[in-house]
Amino acid sequence: MPRIPRVKEEFSTYHIIVRGNERRNIFFDDADREMYLDILSRMKNKYNFQLYSYCLMDNHVHLIINDNGNDISQIMKSISISYVILFNRKYQRTGHLFQDRFKSRLIDSAEYLLEVSKYIHNNPVKVGISERPEEYRWSSYFIIIKGAGDGGLIEDSKILGIISKKKEYAIEEYKRYVNQQENDSEAIFMTEYGNYSPGKENRVVIINKQQAQEKLKEMADEMGISMEELISNQESRDRAIGILRVNSILTLKEIGEIVGGISESRVSRILRKN
Repeated sequence: MPRIPRVKEEFSTYHIIVRGNERRNIFFDDADREMYLDILSRMKNKYNFQLYSYCLMDNHVHLIINDNGNDISQIMKSISISYVILFNRKYQRTGHLFQDRFKSRLIDSAEYLLEVSKYIHNNPVKVGISERPEEYRWSSYFIIIKGAGDGGLIEDSKILGIISKKKEYAIEEYKRYVNQQENDSEAIFMTEYGNYSPGKENRVVIINKQQAQEKLKEMADEMGISMEELISNQESRDRAIGILRVNSILTLKEIGEIVGGISESRVSRILRKN
């Protein structure tokens, strides 16, 4: 059966998944992970691509890469070949290390980029390696939220800039977003091989007041009432507050302004009650 051609576009951002052959480990110790990150850095300088997020698991790697006009297949081939050469030399082995083809999916919106980064940074939590994303050393999450310094490997301004131009505020909101317990990205990305759940991949992460207003309008239309009726009814208003909190990166103050001008403290009490 012929291979399906890989979807590529010029100057595009991709979610990349690279797995070990037969799902075997590709990292045996921290030195292996350091070696992989060093290769990423060298290839970033060579091809001038941008790296927005990464997570190195035992038997696979997640990357979010903007090719910056280069061929993503050539970028990934160079990274993988370089790592295999050093890995095989270190462990005195021969043969394949990675699965034949890396998996890739185009990221075509800011909202989708946020969702993919959330999924990637929660990978260690999902498999039980750590309780919180910031506890895992081998992902870009700690670098993004702490400015820990990685030699310029990560372009953290891309993800944080979606939220706000004010970096400190963006970091706090991104932390809240990534650590939300409710996580539809689990349904979106399982099985990590392109079998995306119908109807889920178009889920929008609300990033501004205009989108929040559109969401409230959608809710009101589904209920057969007006926006004013939705906001004036306590039950529907409180439900709307809960939905906005889970599905947006808006502050409590901003949510209060959208649902009728109620205070931040009152929004907080409503969320605790629910």
